[in-house]
Amino acid sequence: MPTMSMPWGTMAYTDSGDTGAGLPTMLFLHGTGCDAGDWDAVIEALPPTVRKLTLEFRGHGRSSVPVGPFTFSDLADDVVQFIEAMKLRRVILVGHSLGGMVGMQVARQGDDTTRCGDVAVLVLLEGWTRLGCMGKAFEGERFYGHLDASAIEAITRKRDATMARFPAETWEHFWRSVREFDGSAFLSEARIPILEVYGGMGRVPGAEHELRVPENLYIQTMWIPDAGHYLPIEKPFEVAKICADMAEFV
Repeated sequence: MPTMSMPWGTMAYTDSGDTGAGLPTMLFLHGTGCDAGDWDAVIEALPPTVRKLTLEFRGHGRSSVPVGPFTFSDLADDVVQFIEAMKLRRVILVGHSLGGMVGMQVARQGDDTTRCGDVAVLVLLEGWTRLGCMGKAFEGERFYGHLDASAIEAITRKRDATMARFPAETWEHFWRSVREFDGSAFLSEARIPILEVYGGMGRVPGAEHELRVPENLYIQTMWIPDAGHYLPIEKPFEVAKICADMAEFV
């Protein structure tokens, strides 16, 4: 797995390779305690004409663990640096959970409000507007959807191993910054196509309001029936189709 040198260490990434001018480029951002492997089945289901890249956040997967404290915004800065270093243009940015929140932060850093830098399209797979939004939008046990016991064990083992790599105070400092993130203003003003995707398990009436998805002609909301939070793992073919359909906007 290749790595990119960063001020805090090395960031691991994958790249399927350039497919030619004018063809779609997708960059996938994983969730908390996850890694690039979560996207394997999604990437395999995508057409070969799409360039697919993943990266692993600080301290996740094969990326280095930073020595000092860092924040949510630092993760977004890492993604911006990656996009610039790889000379990516008109990117379809696909983020799951924390990765979706980071994706919003990356997109809103662009100076051109109609293009949001090099991010052309955002696909947010349960990428929360605010971390606490999910509390009132769903009911019952829906986090792991219908994943079997072995898949759930693999997810929890990976998450626990990731958190164990950090000193407790470093992780708490980071997680505090995640709790403070609010994407409401960006989503209200965004002028790029954005698709908000949620698993339909446990959905309550008025869930969109509880999830604080603002009214914006550029934003669509989609629900994947009978699915929980880990959409890239539980519903990879559906996620791949969604991503491929969004490529039409590039």
